[in-house]
Amino acid sequence: MAINTNKRIPVKWVRDKAKSAYEKKAKCYICGSTSELELHHLHSITWLLESWANKNNIDISTDEAILAVRDSFISSHYTEIYELVYTLCNRHHVQLHGIYGKSPSPSSVSKQKRWIELQCEKHTSGDSNFRGSSYTSYFSQFLGEIDGTRKDS
Repeated sequence: MAINTNKRIPVKWVRDKAKSAYEKKAKCYICGSTSELELHHLHSITWLLESWANKNNIDISTDEAILAVRDSFISSHYTEIYELVYTLCNRHHVQLHGIYGKSPSPSSVSKQKRWIELQCEKHTSGDSNFRGSSYTSYFSQFLGEIDGTRKDS
């Protein structure tokens, strides 16, 4: 097989192809900002691609190999690539990845979605102390807090 001469990781070839069909919204889902907008995939394309290649015993180690199969990959993961996405401003996108990592694991999908929804509710309510109706810090029980408020305050 040919050596990957461009030293590009396979997921970049997939993203390059998929970008042409992305439908980014006009504002951040969380705060409504209209600047520095980015698309966030709940399902990491890196994880999806590696899993798909392993499951189907497909070599994606060279430019030629990934280019030969990327349309098939994109087609089989249409929902994850184009529908299970959020438009976020750079600030919120960076915050999310600061919590869940550069390439969030598949097990974090529902957690990411919940975090996005909670941040949106927090922003909408205008309450900087908003924690959501049933979400409190794990450590609040040790600090004597109820719903994020100290009992001795």
